[in-house]
Amino acid sequence: MRRLAQTLMAASLLGLAACAGGERPTGVSAPPDNNETSWPPAEAAEPAPAPAVASLPRPEPLPTSPPEDPRRLVGLRGQTLRDWMGDSVFVRRDGIAEIWRFASETCFLDVFLYREGNELKVAHLDARTRVVGQRTTLQSCYGRIMAARPKPVS
Repeated sequence: MRRLAQTLMAASLLGLAACAGGERPTGVSAPPDNNETSWPPAEAAEPAPAPAVASLPRPEPLPTSPPEDPRRLVGLRGQTLRDWMGDSVFVRRDGIAEIWRFASETCFLDVFLYREGNELKVAHLDARTRVVGQRTTLQSCYGRIMAARPKPVS
């Protein structure tokens, strides 16, 4: 049984080596095919075109003032979020992550931030109701919190 396993392993390794390809060592030639008369084959006159690469969609620029859509907060620096929304009512630190909780009379908005270098960046948002039996959405909870925040003095 052990010899069978060793034989199968050796055959697998030989198969992998054959798939690896590469150039032949100097002085070693392959028998010619029906279509090939010398080794290595002649270089193509023009290099093959580069493979097509799908371009990724460009991310939308981060807002310069609080957006209406809370999903636009993703990617925002934590300090900018604090400037726009004020201090959170609760902060939980857990390794490289922090959860900032903002509140209105009817809901909580949890903002998940992750450390990137020396700053925190918003990665996810979640809204939940404070009232048993009611439901809320991310959009409505964010709107309530933003409407209740103190307005800057001008």
